[in-house]
Amino acid sequence: MSENITKVKKGEDPPKEIRINRFLSDCGLGSRRKVEELILSGKVRVNGSVEKNLSTKIKVGVDSVQVGNKKLEPPTESVFLALNKPKGFLCSHSDRFHSNTIFELLPKKYGKLFIAGRLDLDSRGLLLLSDLGNLVQEITHPSEGSEKEYEVVLEEELEFRLVKEKFLRGFIDEGEFLKAEKVVSLGKGQESSKFRVILKQGRKRQIRRMFSVLGGKVIDLQRIRIGKLSLEKLKIGEGKFVLLDPKVWRP
Repeated sequence: MSENITKVKKGEDPPKEIRINRFLSDCGLGSRRKVEELILSGKVRVNGSVEKNLSTKIKVGVDSVQVGNKKLEPPTESVFLALNKPKGFLCSHSDRFHSNTIFELLPKKYGKLFIAGRLDLDSRGLLLLSDLGNLVQEITHPSEGSEKEYEVVLEEELEFRLVKEKFLRGFIDEGEFLKAEKVVSLGKGQESSKFRVILKQGRKRQIRRMFSVLGGKVIDLQRIRIGKLSLEKLKIGEGKFVLLDPKVWRP
């Protein structure tokens, strides 16, 4: 990489330095794996030179970074928000078969945010969105192990002992291993139609599939927590959102 020496005036902060993969991800080029493939394939130039070193750090606002003929500009202000999704809204930027997407609940300027941890059409609750691809990767990647907590209402009652035993041990469904970290009954007897479930996995329609195996039909599913962020603490009304500082997520 060609050198780019920057003189910092007295009283000014030095330019922010971040790893090249995070820089590319924050510019909207995709997940950590995708941008690392771009770097290793020689498609990224820093200050005019091809850069294949994944440990290279970019001086934000100083170094010139290009992919192809496009010069990349990171967002000037990072956006990180929490949305309380109602039922009937799709976690998608657009869908020709469904008019209601979660982005109708947000100002137009947030229309290109990445979604961290989707909810299906009939589920509701906490969603996190950001323009920082690297932050979304931290929240959703299995290696991070972020807990997601849900409150579930079934059409019928199930024996809590059987639910707990099956969920905590885990099982194969449609070729995928499904497992919960914790299950709590919100009923008063040995049988219940209301449960609280904590997952670290994020399989498609996972909780609905897990209860279905035991003969339970989910009629209401609400995500109440992702990591240390909860609806209760954030106090977000249904269909509303709040802006957060990305630092509240990172240690």
